[in-house]
Amino acid sequence: MKKISSAIVKIAVVVLAVFSLIIAANAGYVSSQGNPVKITPEQNSPTDFYANITFQVFEGTGCDCYPIRGLPINATGRDTDHFTSGVTDDRGVCVLQLEFDKTYRVTMQDANHESVMVDFVVIDNQAFTFHLKIVQGGSSFQGTFLQMLLHKFGFTKKIIT
Repeated sequence: MKKISSAIVKIAVVVLAVFSLIIAANAGYVSSQGNPVKITPEQNSPTDFYANITFQVFEGTGCDCYPIRGLPINATGRDTDHFTSGVTDDRGVCVLQLEFDKTYRVTMQDANHESVMVDFVVIDNQAFTFHLKIVQGGSSFQGTFLQMLLHKFGFTKKIIT
């Protein structure tokens, strides 16, 4: 009985070893014949470790919002040299390919809307939605905090007098 069980164990070990070799050889063949490796022009190094990050941008809030077309979106790596950019389509959507496990600073900016800047870590294929405020002609005050306070103080003084 002991000889039979030890023979069965030996056969099982041999079968598993052969099976493992077949899988390893097949994996090597597939990787050498596999998908082309993507090379980004900004980075010039091959990598498969990119996530599709979807940005959808609207103006307005609630039911009264519309997609923003042609908004430039830039993503700059904070802990990588990778940089990429894109422009929103007719649906207000832009998809950027960013490296997994890296931190990026994303900026959205044009003359008609308030700017957006956000930092985040890429953990998987993610989707972000933003509702941008429209910049009104005189309500967008460019300057320091002190200048803004002085401006508001002057405006309040005019109302009182």
